[in-house]
Amino acid sequence: PLLSTQRPLLSTHARQRSLNSHRYHPFAMGNIIVSPPNQAAVISGCRGTRILIGRCSFQFWVFETCSRLGLELMTIGVSSKSAETAKGVRISLSSTAQIKIMTGSGTNVELDKVELAAQHFLGYTREEIQHAVHRTMEGHQRQVIGTLTVEELYKDRASFSTRVKELVDPDLQNMGFELVSYTVTNIDDDEGYIAALGATQTAAVKREAEEGRARNESSARQTVAKAKADALIVEAEQARNAKVQSNEFATSEASSRRDLELKQQEYQKEVNEATAKAEAALKIETAKQEQEVIKQKTMQKVEEATVMLQVTEREVERMKAQAEGESGARLLTQRNEAESMKVDAEAKAFELRQIGLAQADSVKAQGIAEAQVVAEKVKAYPSYADERMVQIIMNQLPSLAEKIAAPLKNTGKMIFVSGDGSGPSKLTTDIGNIMAGLPDTVETMTGMNIKNVLKRLEGKQGGVESSD
Repeated sequence: PLLSTQRPLLSTHARQRSLNSHRYHPFAMGNIIVSPPNQAAVISGCRGTRILIGRCSFQFWVFETCSRLGLELMTIGVSSKSAETAKGVRISLSSTAQIKIMTGSGTNVELDKVELAAQHFLGYTREEIQHAVHRTMEGHQRQVIGTLTVEELYKDRASFSTRVKELVDPDLQNMGFELVSYTVTNIDDDEGYIAALGATQTAAVKREAEEGRARNESSARQTVAKAKADALIVEAEQARNAKVQSNEFATSEASSRRDLELKQQEYQKEVNEATAKAEAALKIETAKQEQEVIKQKTMQKVEEATVMLQVTEREVERMKAQAEGESGARLLTQRNEAESMKVDAEAKAFELRQIGLAQADSVKAQGIAEAQVVAEKVKAYPSYADERMVQIIMNQLPSLAEKIAAPLKNTGKMIFVSGDGSGPSKLTTDIGNIMAGLPDTVETMTGMNIKNVLKRLEGKQGGVESSD
């Protein structure tokens, strides 16, 4: 029972979906119309008129209809039988026209022109369209024939074609067509007029051709004869000129050869004379040169002896002067070296002396200051023993001696210049004198005679030793 009640519900929903799908998808109620590029599909109906060229669209059933109109080029043969010309001559004229429906130029399709052709010929077959256009073309062709003579038609077909196109183009455009090309293929008549016109023209042309050929042949023969005569004249003149030029060349060549031989003989004569003179002059010059060589050799030997004598004398003088110069130079060098060493030693000794004096003054000032300190200490301590004072002074003497001799540490090399050899001893004597003057300096600054104190200490030590 459950299944039986659900089946009608499912059928109702399925029908509803089917109705909805038909409502929103109209392709189920029409056709897809596809139009190729050489065909126009005209869809008309409830949505108006649509023209398709090279596209596709949708056509509803019942409400719209679709018709097709070919856009291909149509070739139409137009024939006018017994058409009267301007002078009443009846002719038959055949032409070929290429016609197509107007669609615009290039890819720009003008649908309004296609719609115009559709209004006139939609539903017509291709033969019916060609027949309608043929009647229009044939009428205009007869009209133009009636305005021209046979001669004009025969001689100027291009002008006739242009006039026909000018007349037929407006009518074809109003019909939705355009004339692509128009050419006249044949012109004839039943009375032989064109044949006679052609025969007359042919005869005239033949006559003119014969006359022209005769004139051309005569002119050609005259031209050939004149050319041959001119050629013979030119050839004779050229031969004569060639002969004259040949004779002139031979004469000139002989004259040139003669002049050349004469010149060669003259030149050879001058060469021989110059050669003889040159040989004689060479012999004379050779003899002179030999004499001059002998003379020069003799003079050279004399000069060599003189030069050797002078060289010997100058060598003796040079050796003598060299010996004297070397002796004097040696003495002068020794004297200069001694003087230089003396000056250098005196400068360094003076420098050392000044340094020692400066240091002595410094030590002296320091000693005076220390002596004043000691004197103050003596005043402060009356029982301060002289031996203690001497000990203090003696302890300072090594440092004083070191400071006095300190400048000598920076001396790398010492050169003493002295005539009696007392240069080195003088330096040590100066240092000793500086050290020897220290007791007097101490006595001056402190009032203490170090020498007496030392003697007294020495006496005390001697008594002690003797007692020991």
